[in-house]
Amino acid sequence: MSWWISDPDRGLAERREVARLEQSSDWLQNVRWRLDGLKLLLDFDIVEGESRWRLVMHYPDFFPSIPPLLFNADGERLSGHQYGLSGELCLEYRPDNWQLDWTGAMMIASAHRLLLGESAEFAGQGVPSAHAVSEGQRLRGSYLRLVIPEEPLRLIQAMDNGHVEPIEIDEHYYGEAAVAHLTALGPDEARIWHRNKPVSTASKYKGLAIRVPRGIKFPGPIIKETLEVALKAAGLTTDYPAWPPANYMLVDDTTAWLAMVYRKADGGVQDYGYATFVIDSDQQRLPTANAALADKRIALIGCGSLGSRTAAMLVRSGARKLELFDDDILSPGNLVRNELDWRAVGAHKAKALRARLLEIAPDAKITVQIVNLGGQESSEWTATALETLSNCDLIIDATADATVFGLASAAARFKGRPMVWGEVFEGGIGGIIARSRPGHDPSPDLARRQILKWCEDKGVEWELPSRQVEYGIMRADQAPLIADDADVSVMAGHLARLAIDTLRGGGSQFPAPAYAVGLGEGWIFAAPFDTHPITYIGTEGWDAGSSPDEVKLTELVTLLFPLQADDADRPV
Repeated sequence: MSWWISDPDRGLAERREVARLEQSSDWLQNVRWRLDGLKLLLDFDIVEGESRWRLVMHYPDFFPSIPPLLFNADGERLSGHQYGLSGELCLEYRPDNWQLDWTGAMMIASAHRLLLGESAEFAGQGVPSAHAVSEGQRLRGSYLRLVIPEEPLRLIQAMDNGHVEPIEIDEHYYGEAAVAHLTALGPDEARIWHRNKPVSTASKYKGLAIRVPRGIKFPGPIIKETLEVALKAAGLTTDYPAWPPANYMLVDDTTAWLAMVYRKADGGVQDYGYATFVIDSDQQRLPTANAALADKRIALIGCGSLGSRTAAMLVRSGARKLELFDDDILSPGNLVRNELDWRAVGAHKAKALRARLLEIAPDAKITVQIVNLGGQESSEWTATALETLSNCDLIIDATADATVFGLASAAARFKGRPMVWGEVFEGGIGGIIARSRPGHDPSPDLARRQILKWCEDKGVEWELPSRQVEYGIMRADQAPLIADDADVSVMAGHLARLAIDTLRGGGSQFPAPAYAVGLGEGWIFAAPFDTHPITYIGTEGWDAGSSPDEVKLTELVTLLFPLQADDADRPV
């Protein structure tokens, strides 16, 4: 229902205020109310001297929660304070400062002040802008966009007037925009600046950056006439190629402007000017302690729902070296919880997840082992996988599979590696996250036994199926886990935080090594966010650093290699 129908008192008040302004102001003329469907509109003229401005005020459906909109009735630009060539006027009263008791009459008076202040007839000096335009607002009408970090921009701006430098640009199409990234500055053999290719599938172009003379500032994306002047001033040809296009980045005192240009078959010139988005690559958003993650080697077993979400969180948090273990293929049913999307359906989860992680952090080093840990797998492949696991700084088990856990635990014990793991309970009522660290906790297998004993000691019957439901490397005869993405993502967040805390070293944020986390009412959980810390007893069970029995070791070597033992006993 339209506002003036549901609130006729406000409608009457609006009419009275406009009538009062009309009677007291000779510059407000030809006031006429009308309807466009059920939308209330007001036509009026603002007249000063020889100038006449025909305007129309639209009352939006959500008035008075938001202000009316004022447009030029002729569809032309009236002011520098206007959205687009024929858009609404940007006045003193806007959605960001609007109050419910303000009126359309106030909007009309504001428009009068704006137009009079900008009118040459009345020696208007212009009206200061209070409009802070966001980058999103500035770029929403630009399909072509150049993304350039501050560092190379400042390097070029510091160069001499007319200086020319080779550049490389990657371009891809995403989110209804053609986005070009500056990836290199300087010749191939002597780079001044470069960055990793941010999008692996992007098209690559070479071009030239030109430092235009200081004092010149371009008002917007480059057009071919402007480009020709800049090229001739730099002593460059305007004899453009047919294809691929010539690419020029003109750098002024404020920013950089990219232009792609080529010669068409009919001899004409086609040019494309890009709007610019400058990014601050040095802006710190992560805790400084996360810097330690970059050099840590992390093993992740299971690239299903929990594992894929956890991996993405770790990479976003600063991890750059991951080893992924999984042999499963992504199916459409996995999309309800997995970090991956339809592009990965039919691919191995581990390989597709590697591609996804490299989209987040192109400089990451991600390796993959397509191996079915705990299944009917080659002994050699299993041994190779366990060796890799034992050489990582942290092992994460995201499978909730007891057999896989046992193998991962063995790898952790072998060289004294910390291990974290998590499980999401059937039905999405909660889950468990846990870790085991040498010198602080018992080995992972002993820690898990204590957790299971802790669960049993609660004396609360498990209301859901008692089987362990795994979701990282599902067996063919096993039903899927019933839980939604929100449930899994919460547990993945907790698991990632526990992993990050373990990798950072030093003092821990977690007073307990394991937690049962409630996401809903069920089992021991009274409600969402009902969390139960779990503590361990002892720190035993680790193989690394243990001293062998020298007598028995000598006996074993003698029995296995008698000839070598005899040689060792002979005098030299």
